[in-house]
Amino acid sequence: MSSYAIELLSAAHDRVGFASGLESVDRYFREVARGHLEKGVSITRVLVGANAGSPKPVLGFFTLSGIVVEAKPWPGAPKGLPSQAVPAVLLGRLAVAAVHHGKGFGAMLVAAACQLAHETIVRTGGIGLVVDAAHQQAASFYVGFGFKPVSPDQLRLFLPAKSLAGTAIIPRG
Repeated sequence: MSSYAIELLSAAHDRVGFASGLESVDRYFREVARGHLEKGVSITRVLVGANAGSPKPVLGFFTLSGIVVEAKPWPGAPKGLPSQAVPAVLLGRLAVAAVHHGKGFGAMLVAAACQLAHETIVRTGGIGLVVDAAHQQAASFYVGFGFKPVSPDQLRLFLPAKSLAGTAIIPRG
């Protein structure tokens, strides 16, 4: 059985060889993610084989950052939120290399992102995890993990902090 590791993006990872099939996401990963990490804009974590040699092939990745949102009307938002924007964690990008689609790596990445978001919220505060899906198919993927659209025709979805606490995120369906 293969084993995997989630690591902080570094020079040891093969960014150039990563291809998810969505050019905007691939370009971000190749050209922007490491700079954002170094500048403190966002944190990118990568999924690699536990025993991979350098440069390590990247099986998938996700990016987290802080965000403030006006979430009072959102489904699952805590009752009694103030009228102004409140903190949350943003799952900015998540992708799996196209050659590894359908192997469950996306679910592994979502679970790791949820765990890190929970740890962040416990330490700093926040109402949950927000994701801006790239397209409707991606939105449907996140709905399978309990994320709820924040309005009918948008690709922004939300998972309340209480859903992140102490539970493994298992796809529904």
